[in-house]
Amino acid sequence: MTAGTELARRVETAVTVVELDGACGLSRERIGGKAWSIDHMRALGLPVPPAFVITTDGWADYTRRGVIAEEIWAQVREGIAMIERGTGRRFGSADRPLLVSVRSGAAISMPGMMDTVLNLGMTDAVQQALAAETRNPGYAEDTRQRFVHQYRETVLGDAAGAVPADPWEQLRGAVEAVFRSWDSPRAKTYRAHRGVADDLGTAVTVQAMVFGNLDELSGTGVLFSRNPNTGDGPVYGEWLVGGQGEDVVSGRLTPRPLEDLAATQPAVHERLIAAAELLERDGRDLQDVEFTVESGTLWLLQSRPAKRSARAAVRAAVAMVEEGLISADEALDRVTADQVREVLRPASGDTGGQEPLARGESACPGLASGVVVTDPDEAEARAEAGEDVILVRPTTSPDDLHGMIAARAIVTELGGTTSHAALVSRELGRPCVVGCGPGVVAALTGKTVTVDGGAGLVLPGEVVAKPVEQSVLDDIRQLAQWAGVDGEALAARLERRVPENAEQEEVSVDAPVTELAVLRLVGIKGRVNADNLAASLFADAGEIASCCERLVTAGYCATTPAGFRITPEGRPRLEQLLAEERETVDAAAMTAAYDEFCVYNADLKVIITDWQMKDAATVNDHADADYDASVLARLNDTHQRLRPLIARLGGLAPRLSRYLDRLDRAVERIAEGDHTYVARPIMDSYHTVWFELHEDLIGLCGLTRAEEAAAGRAH
Repeated sequence: MTAGTELARRVETAVTVVELDGACGLSRERIGGKAWSIDHMRALGLPVPPAFVITTDGWADYTRRGVIAEEIWAQVREGIAMIERGTGRRFGSADRPLLVSVRSGAAISMPGMMDTVLNLGMTDAVQQALAAETRNPGYAEDTRQRFVHQYRETVLGDAAGAVPADPWEQLRGAVEAVFRSWDSPRAKTYRAHRGVADDLGTAVTVQAMVFGNLDELSGTGVLFSRNPNTGDGPVYGEWLVGGQGEDVVSGRLTPRPLEDLAATQPAVHERLIAAAELLERDGRDLQDVEFTVESGTLWLLQSRPAKRSARAAVRAAVAMVEEGLISADEALDRVTADQVREVLRPASGDTGGQEPLARGESACPGLASGVVVTDPDEAEARAEAGEDVILVRPTTSPDDLHGMIAARAIVTELGGTTSHAALVSRELGRPCVVGCGPGVVAALTGKTVTVDGGAGLVLPGEVVAKPVEQSVLDDIRQLAQWAGVDGEALAARLERRVPENAEQEEVSVDAPVTELAVLRLVGIKGRVNADNLAASLFADAGEIASCCERLVTAGYCATTPAGFRITPEGRPRLEQLLAEERETVDAAAMTAAYDEFCVYNADLKVIITDWQMKDAATVNDHADADYDASVLARLNDTHQRLRPLIARLGGLAPRLSRYLDRLDRAVERIAEGDHTYVARPIMDSYHTVWFELHEDLIGLCGLTRAEEAAAGRAH
């Protein structure tokens, strides 16, 4: 049977059910990534259990009707008949029974977001038949229990629900459950932050089951075509004897190294390695392959581009160019700026048994030495003169940013791992230790110290870092050469690759901005050019440039290579303008709104911290798209809940009304895939705009940052 003849049918001119025989010919958008992978592997001649797919047209029809159309259900029955012919088994029969899996399959990978049912078709009679056929009642019982538990959880939503005795009723229920799972709250949230349209829908893949839980020569595993931690060959994987489904990746059981399979079933292992190599050459990327071995027979279930560590991303990109799999330009597209920073971050050094001068919480790992300064302007000036400086402050704020950029490392007396200093230092890639306690600023001023961000220590003198491995430096040097820069500039160059090629955004011109709006933003940002000011204020760049020149002429601002900065004379002028603004604001309403803001503030700082760090010891290199999506979903949810508050703030103080537009714009850019808009400090990222709003609210409430830091609300 081929697609388009015996199996394929049309409902309202749309192909709805199609055999995955290697000649399907439909796009990922129609059949989903899982079905596309199955069909593609069969086209390559690899061993894959027979399967068919209900396309996204079937989902659309179901969504419109609320039931599976009889025309489509007839095609599903034909699909089961095709699997029966391919396996020599019969669905629902007590004679060589057929069990199937029912899996979701969107065009865009949404792992964990939608539903799957394994071992479907199980009944009392089928269990008895499998036990007799295999002479293994334990296998039959295990398979039955797995099915019942999953069907109740996924389809019935009831841990004690009655599973239908009719296999066809089971199948209909599972297909409908997969269709419905497209609109589950978790799936909707996931799509919102991956920029996936809600009307794409999901396909449903129905495939013959193969059993890793059958006997001692059976199991399930995951194989990577290269080590996903290092990027080096040979293949890397794990294997679980007696396992099925998600047993390996769930973490519930401890799998064995793939070498165990090589020792017990060398022929199976050899075929598996050959398949992985073929899939990598064909896909031109590091592959993540799911497989099952049933009584010594290898079956492949899925292959997709693998998640990888920062080191693996760099190594694999360079190696694949050298092997002729990809071009140098493709290699640069596959490596992110964050991954480059991660692999170049120096490890802790040998302290020689020295007692630290200060201890705190690790906010950003890395090692850096320099002389301690406490003023951001001094840090900038001394760094520009070629000196290595460490910025030590009671706490930091957005207007310290220029000094934080100039410093080799950052230390604070107050705050924790979600503080401003911690969040910004991680985005800048600066080693940072926070919460060292009162008196640290005075104790360290003027001393030469080493900040060990990973250990949370400030050490006396210079501590030599353990060198970055030469192989890492070689790969970075090669990538930099392809990018046309030196190694130190590679991360910045990679960040500019997308914006340089993107169309320029049109900035709508709003009403003329005030002197206060410009001067306040210059004061908060520390150093900012006219174009960035215009973007933040949604104003004409020429108008902003003219306003800044007037402020320079008046002595309120000065010009620096990094942009305009507020002068000592400008600060009293800014305070005067802010005091005049406070006279026009309902103080009680503003204080109440600020209290509400602080509740959201705590939540947001945790979200940004989770974006930057997977845990206290693991920097997020953003190689795990699913982890990132879950964090961004939380950010989106928080933003949607706080929008009414931000809008209310604009009503209390009109100058604040632009903050909602700026935060909305950041969310839109994130949804489009530009994740620099999460927390990058030198642009209008969500985190940056949020902290600037915090500074404005402190001022409008007649408070100071020092007072709020002491109260624990402005670290």
